[in-house]
Amino acid sequence: MSQIEIAEIIEQIKQEIQIDANGQGKASVRAAARLANVNDAGLLRSLKTAADISRSKLAERLIYKGFEGAEIKSWSESGIPDVAVATILHYYGYEAGKRCTAQAKLACEAFESIGVRAWIQDLLGWTKPATQPQEQPSTPALPPVEQRLHTLVLAMKTLAELTGGRLNPYMEQQFKDYAGNLLAEHDRKLLTPSEERWLGVVNFAESELGKKVPLSGAHYRGHLGTWVRTFYPQLGDRQETRLVNGVQQPIYVYACHEPTVAAGLTKAIEEFFAHPSPGAALRQAGAFASKKEPALAK
Repeated sequence: MSQIEIAEIIEQIKQEIQIDANGQGKASVRAAARLANVNDAGLLRSLKTAADISRSKLAERLIYKGFEGAEIKSWSESGIPDVAVATILHYYGYEAGKRCTAQAKLACEAFESIGVRAWIQDLLGWTKPATQPQEQPSTPALPPVEQRLHTLVLAMKTLAELTGGRLNPYMEQQFKDYAGNLLAEHDRKLLTPSEERWLGVVNFAESELGKKVPLSGAHYRGHLGTWVRTFYPQLGDRQETRLVNGVQQPIYVYACHEPTVAAGLTKAIEEFFAHPSPGAALRQAGAFASKKEPALAK
């Protein structure tokens, strides 16, 4: 199986996880299914058999753990308790036969050391309420940055061990970005909230305009970037190091949160794809005069 980007999955399902005042967590059926890498409709069907005579093996396992059949059926509306999420992950990791998934096993192993409840509490920043009134300010919802960085380092070590000692470049980049966000958290809270979006031209074309920018051919991505820098230099000249095809490279990024820049990029991209030979137009404009024209990607 491919290496699993647990951090990305957690970020996707975070909004579907909740915790009550007593620190007991719940996850939606969809969130539990994403963690186990199974179909959420199939998981829901298995849970709904809990009150039937012919129960699914998963439902039997949950009842063995002490849950009532009617309670299990209600989870589609109320959410799955954290201890039941642990049972579901263990079932699909080790007990489901042909339906076992490597991702469920990996998630189960990653969470078993601290428990799913403790993991949910840490994820959502829950702290136990003080039993006695205190004059001091209440404890912040999130643990200190140092503690969260320490937890992140341990998680990276665990995942590296589980995936053979090396994470793929995209997961490494994700962890680096998360660590950077933690280190900058204090300063960011002091600033006015911002919705800036800096994107490369290829990213903008594919995510915002629905274009498919090829790796080779007349309209390949290398010429698209040169096209914008040559004919629309007013759109900006900021560069950032980003992950491109698994390698960190400096690329030009544009302030796509600004309407004039977004409109300019849209016009430039449409003109590029409408031109029958953008490479010839770039050569005529002298785009390659000071450097060797980039070779077409193989």
